[in-house]
Amino acid sequence: MTPTTPPRPPYEPATALVLQRLEAAGGLPPLNSATLPARRLPVAQRRAAFLTAHPEVRLREETLTREDGTAMPLTVVLPPDDEVQPGAPLLLSIHGGGRVMGCRFDDLAAPANWARCFGGIVVAPEYRLAPEHPAPAAGEDCLAALTWAAAHAADYGADPERIVVVGPSGGGGLAACLALAARDRGGPRALGYLLDYPMLDDRTGLPGPDGTVQPPSARQFPDDGLWPAQWNDWAWEQILPGRRGGSEVSEYEAAGRAVDQLGALAGLPPVFLSVAGAETFRDEVVAFAAALWRDGGDCELHVWPGATHAMEYVSATWLRDGLEAARLSWLTRLLEPEDPRLNLSRVMGEGTFPTITVAAPGGGAGGELNDEQ
Repeated sequence: MTPTTPPRPPYEPATALVLQRLEAAGGLPPLNSATLPARRLPVAQRRAAFLTAHPEVRLREETLTREDGTAMPLTVVLPPDDEVQPGAPLLLSIHGGGRVMGCRFDDLAAPANWARCFGGIVVAPEYRLAPEHPAPAAGEDCLAALTWAAAHAADYGADPERIVVVGPSGGGGLAACLALAARDRGGPRALGYLLDYPMLDDRTGLPGPDGTVQPPSARQFPDDGLWPAQWNDWAWEQILPGRRGGSEVSEYEAAGRAVDQLGALAGLPPVFLSVAGAETFRDEVVAFAAALWRDGGDCELHVWPGATHAMEYVSATWLRDGLEAARLSWLTRLLEPEDPRLNLSRVMGEGTFPTITVAAPGGGAGGELNDEQ
């Protein structure tokens, strides 16, 4: 942390201790052109690591042919017996890595666990990375993957109407771009989007009209935490070379741009958003949630105090447990919605609102429900 860092919310004690140990051990090297090759671990190595940690799953490899004739690998994660229940959901997993690193086997453990909970499958695309493939390459790959998933879900026993797009960090930002592109370009409509600490706005970390770096969270965390503003600046320069911060950047390349225009986030499926209170992305994620609500959207936002980016990898206690509980709660309500009449029955039985504990004219007895209620 530099001496010029402005006042900011502190890390909670467990997070602070882990970050201190990482810094002392040299475990957080800078992200730049020199260090990027070493950060890109071989796909085969990441695949083997995933299978070692999750030997119960079965993988199927598929290939999607892009419009230019090049191939994009996709991995399908299946239950151990390959049997998927009718109507099972499909989770489209978009890995993180700031859109400059990572592969389809990264960040796959959580969606694989969720798929097992709900009897579904996971599809993970190997989208193209910057700087070799700047925007809009990754966004186009994600839209192609969603289209493929909808077309082939039934081949694996899943329901194409029950696709949930999930992604952390850079993958969460791409998922937000995907939601907008699918809406505007006639792509498949997902049932919902689960976005953990997403990378949304290329303008985060750039000077505002007064010359001050915006937003405040980028000033507060310039060079510490698991995704400091310095790394974020470098990654966006690779994604949008020569265009970052310019007026020609679209919301399909940086979804945070949609915050500026009234109605730009209307008509999207339900969205889950998580972010740390002590990280660079805090303010852009909160602004995105506010804009979703402004435009009539269904959005659930969780801001975890004292946490850093990718909080569940730093805190093995209440932060990890709380985030996972929130995710599962949202997924359960999305995929297994409860009959609202059950809640009405409970409220009526508790007598909280006396005016609805008595049956309406022509209805059933108080506290009982029929199909008309």
